[in-house]
Amino acid sequence: MPNALHHASSASALVLLLSAAGCSDDGGRPSDDGADEANDGIDSVDGSDTEAPTSDGANDTQSDGTDDDSSDTSADDGGVKFDIDPTGDFGSAGVACTADLQSVVDDQGQIVEQCGPDEGCYEGACIEACEAAALSQGSIGCEYWAPYSPFYLNHLGDTSFDGSCHALMIANNWGAPANITVNYKGQSYDATAHARIPNGIGDAVTYDPVPADGIPVGEVAILFLSHQPDAQNFGFSLACPVEPVVVGNEAAIATDMGDAFEFISDHPITLYDILPYGGATSFLPSASLLLPRTAWGNNYVLPTPHYATGRTWALAVAREDGTTVTINTNGTIAGGNVPVPAIDTPTDYALDAGQFVQWSATTEIAGSVISSDKPIGVYTGNTYLRVSTADSNGGGQDAAHQQVPHVQALASEYVGLGLPTRRADLTNESVLYRIVGVVDGTTLAYDPAPPAGAPSTLDSGQYVEFETRDFFTVSSQDGDHPFAFTQYMAGVLSGDSLGGCVTPDFGCGLGDEEWITLVPPAQYLNRYAFFVDPTYGVTTLAVVRAKGSNGFAPVEIDCYGPIEGWQSVGLGDTYEVAHVELYRNGVGDCAQSQQDAWSDAPFGIVVWGQDAYASYGYPAGGNLGTINDVIVPVG
Repeated sequence: MPNALHHASSASALVLLLSAAGCSDDGGRPSDDGADEANDGIDSVDGSDTEAPTSDGANDTQSDGTDDDSSDTSADDGGVKFDIDPTGDFGSAGVACTADLQSVVDDQGQIVEQCGPDEGCYEGACIEACEAAALSQGSIGCEYWAPYSPFYLNHLGDTSFDGSCHALMIANNWGAPANITVNYKGQSYDATAHARIPNGIGDAVTYDPVPADGIPVGEVAILFLSHQPDAQNFGFSLACPVEPVVVGNEAAIATDMGDAFEFISDHPITLYDILPYGGATSFLPSASLLLPRTAWGNNYVLPTPHYATGRTWALAVAREDGTTVTINTNGTIAGGNVPVPAIDTPTDYALDAGQFVQWSATTEIAGSVISSDKPIGVYTGNTYLRVSTADSNGGGQDAAHQQVPHVQALASEYVGLGLPTRRADLTNESVLYRIVGVVDGTTLAYDPAPPAGAPSTLDSGQYVEFETRDFFTVSSQDGDHPFAFTQYMAGVLSGDSLGGCVTPDFGCGLGDEEWITLVPPAQYLNRYAFFVDPTYGVTTLAVVRAKGSNGFAPVEIDCYGPIEGWQSVGLGDTYEVAHVELYRNGVGDCAQSQQDAWSDAPFGIVVWGQDAYASYGYPAGGNLGTINDVIVPVG
């Protein structure tokens, strides 16, 4: 995005420069006083430097099955077995559940019972729908918390960007309408009064009311949570298009405590958040798949994106009253309104349900450990992320945030599935990845070969970044050595890029910085109902499928049909990747908010929305079940 649109200033006047030089000559490096504040006096990385940062890590975690201070790993000797069959665990009668939890199947995968609209499947039986979703520990659920993530300059506490529109996208793919209750700071709100069903793309988006009986089956609704009406990015409004639940800036400032919004649905839903909503003209957007609180854990290793500009951060939300959260950070945490943890010193915080503690830093904090005595949700990101690769000198910089899985939901194998290319010549785009160790002595293997700069070993808390244009798999020696694996989208490309933007006035530097978590094959589903933001001109998907006992199963998108153009990953003939364009220039059969994809076998999807100097991404969904027994000590 053009630099002037990203950089706020506390000064009363600022010249807006929209020349071509202002867009690209400085590689997105801040150049005005406000930007210097955003960087907290820290210089940007060199736009031409693609060398990946590494860290030795500070936490000594072993996975040797002993009960010493290093770790507690009581997994079977053979490690975790990855079951990529499309059904869930079999019940005592030899029946199981489909991954969408709506059918009972036999041991051949044939449907033997369709659960009713108020039911879901668990262990081969139809039970109450929300109970089934909770027991499945997947990304579909009935109970969620959503905090306002740190965003751009809000650590300063008084800028025009404060109170940017925070919105939720609610996908209902169950068999009955979903009724949502919103609670915030002890008060309940009417969700339907602040939710709308979007229609159209780009400037043509309209917002229809949600019916009184709830979000209809097969629809997506946008629930507008909070904003300040005057929030803006140099004349471009950052306010919600509909009156939100709360009017005001609900962000915590720097290192502080705050309150999250609570959402209760009477039927299972999939939830995403985006900040700011309408981000194609905010030039600062990021989105995340939100995880139901029934899938939260007690032990996390932060996979936080790298620090170059902005602030890295993490926050933890309590599920229950009387929760103690402990952090052991490997980076210096900035001051604030709560005690600041020292490096390598476990520090406790007391929280009640819905409260969160937030840590802000001007350094790397990836590999830090967060633990708790009751389940918590953990979120992390960077308020002003800058990413350069062989194809990009770094763009205008964007905010980035993700809710992350707990340690026992991490796997020992992942697929690097790349990005749907933005290059005008349609060749593969160079993609930056970040890998974070969980257990000391983790050895890594790659198929077809290690990308340049990729590590062969990792210790707990160690992080490494590397980039490649190729698809690949990365795996550790066994299930007792899980790790976290994440991916970036770099800033706007330095060379020619594809078009498709609908945002006026700025040309089409397609996309900008974003960072996402990647779902491992062990946690894939066989159906996804997901949302795309209708204010963006381009939406693409990166899809990966796993080979089953009957080969590779077709994957179909409701608006698109069967996906074609699959490419093999490595030499193992285990995974295939396809990149899919849903629409461009806001035009196409898939130019709609609600999307639905399915297969007879597990697969994964990453969603990418792009426009002029703006982008967002997130995994469409996945399981969060426990697949290892590793516990990383917090001290």
